[in-house]
Amino acid sequence: MIESHHLRFIQQLGRSYRAFIAGFEAHTGHSMARWRILVLLDARKEMSQKALARELGIDPAALTRQLKALEQAGWVERHSDPQDARLTNAALTDAGRRTVMASIERRNEYIEEALGHLSAAELGMLSDMLVTLEERLVSRP
Repeated sequence: MIESHHLRFIQQLGRSYRAFIAGFEAHTGHSMARWRILVLLDARKEMSQKALARELGIDPAALTRQLKALEQAGWVERHSDPQDARLTNAALTDAGRRTVMASIERRNEYIEEALGHLSAAELGMLSDMLVTLEERLVSRP
């Protein structure tokens, strides 16, 4: 039988996650899916869509839809890989890099507003507990 405090915790975890994501998206102006793509391309400079989807852990079709939107915004460019025409590579444009840099400042402000009242020790303890939970969830069949 499920314990009520377990259920309350899972429900609270979901609410907290949704509140964090909504606040992040409102503060940065980017969906989390879009943000993860932009930041990864900023770090790697250029990647094949296949490698990008694998690294982000998302469906290739969903990635293609996101990249099309980012391309239309002028933040990403895509082209065939010169060594393997079967692959399509994606990279940030200069405008995309400027967008990431401006958004990082807003992201940092949001994280400070959201978590700044917690001490490093409190965040460490919470993080450790979440890692333990994740490990248990991943190891379950």
